Amino acid sequence: MYAPDSTARPIIDAPPRPQTMRGRTLNAHSLRGFRRLFITLPTPDAATLSGHFRAEFVGPDWLRKIAPAALALGGLGGWWGKTFATDGRGINLVRRERHIAPIMPVYLGLADSMIDRRPCLAVTYPAGSPFPWPRVVDELRFLDNDTLLGLTLLNLRGLRRVAFPFLLHHTPNLPIA
Repeated sequence: MYAPDSTARPIIDAPPRPQTMRGRTLNAHSLRGFRRLFITLPTPDAATLSGHFRAEFVGPDWLRKIAPAALALGGLGGWWGKTFATDGRGINLVRRERHIAPIMPVYLGLADSMIDRRPCLAVTYPAGSPFPWPRVVDELRFLDNDTLLGLTLLNLRGLRRVAFPFLLHHTPNLPIA
């Protein structure tokens, strides 16, 4: 798994995966369409979900364009993905020049989804994380055997219903020890 004091490691770039689901392009979905897709998906088991997951921004064009800048404002510039351990701990991974570095720990656990009240895996951030992360929840469900559909939600009055989609692709050969 990861070690919080790990140093950056060389990046391995996998070829892009097609963004299709049942013959439809995921980027053609509206934000509401991603919510409808999410409620049909199975929940992963947190105890068996471990390893490195490469992020991919999906959704409407405007969202894919602003997502990297929005994450940079919150301290996650160059966001590459996440890594999870079987004990529910995890950490975000960011690009730093030609390397991937761990930054900003997370917790992973089973929770009732804010979308449909069914179980999902919820990624949460420790209370001491920079704003807005203590108020952010990433809800995860399986899109396929190697890919998670994530919906980022802000746990703030008036914003809980707005969900921003992303994918996490399992990437087993990432050289982070």
